[in-house]
Amino acid sequence: MKVIVLIATLVLATGAFADPELGRTDGSEGSEYGKGGYWKNTQYGRFYVEGFMGSATVDFEDDKLGAVNFSRTDILAGLNAGYIIEDWLGFQLGYGHISDQDVNLYSGGIRSAYNREPFNYYFSLDAELYSPSAGEDRFGIVPGVGAEVILHKHLRVGLRFQRDFIFADETIKINKFTAKVQVDF
Repeated sequence: MKVIVLIATLVLATGAFADPELGRTDGSEGSEYGKGGYWKNTQYGRFYVEGFMGSATVDFEDDKLGAVNFSRTDILAGLNAGYIIEDWLGFQLGYGHISDQDVNLYSGGIRSAYNREPFNYYFSLDAELYSPSAGEDRFGIVPGVGAEVILHKHLRVGLRFQRDFIFADETIKINKFTAKVQVDF
């Protein structure tokens, strides 16, 4: 009896993960009517939320002296939320916190993706408000690059590198290396 139940369970489990039968898809381009569909190749028209955690190396450099006066690496954690407008273009808002330095980072920008299932590569460009608990708020530009593995149509994991250029009397540069988990809606 145990062998029959085991075989039946394996047959049902295999059938549940099998690819759907190929067939005809009716409707306009990009629609999902009929058998088949396009979920694997489309990224657009969806909201996403991603949590990230990693390290941030903050370098302070006095322009008058031309030397690095301070460099410190701390834990960085935060959250981004966005909307993919087209297959390759999205808009995102974010918040990050550098723990020991007590610095908040508020950002907004664009993201350009290149989807090659099961991988996704992207570039981003954000405007950022650098807001330390002690001191003045400053504006910065943040280019970034990342790679993701698409685990499911609603779940991605990946790595990202961003370089912050903060505009101030002294030069502030932040290198951010983060791991992320993204959930799509």
